[in-house]
Amino acid sequence: MQTILTPHNIVLSQPTITRDQAIQKAGERLVEEGYVTSDYIDAMFEREAIVSTYIGNGIAIPHGVGKAKDAIVKSGIVVFQYPEGIDYNGNTAYIVIGIAGKNNDHIEILANIAEAFGELEDARALWHSDDVNLIYEKFTAGLSE
Repeated sequence: MQTILTPHNIVLSQPTITRDQAIQKAGERLVEEGYVTSDYIDAMFEREAIVSTYIGNGIAIPHGVGKAKDAIVKSGIVVFQYPEGIDYNGNTAYIVIGIAGKNNDHIEILANIAEAFGELEDARALWHSDDVNLIYEKFTAGLSE
């Protein structure tokens, strides 16, 4: 389970960029880490054109459309923090989580992410945290190895 999200793939204190740049950056990191092929990045933009991946409380989770499953090598998650926020389809995202899920082995982390960002006060703490391990622990708490 720990290879899906590693502290190495939590990148803090990023300067404000555009939504598309943030999606591109998350996709490129997924490619660099061997989670997906480069085709997956196009699928992330295709998903965004269909429906916004902004889910509330300052978080967006860009991911590929269903037909992109062949571009997924293995499940992986990358996290980018933008403390000043970025315009994400008219909302402000402070955390952009690129995700590629193979089978269902990423579901536990998604559940933890939803819990970590469920309350606005908790979300705010993560928007500005400078502690990679705090974010990692919040996202992976209680997961099986």
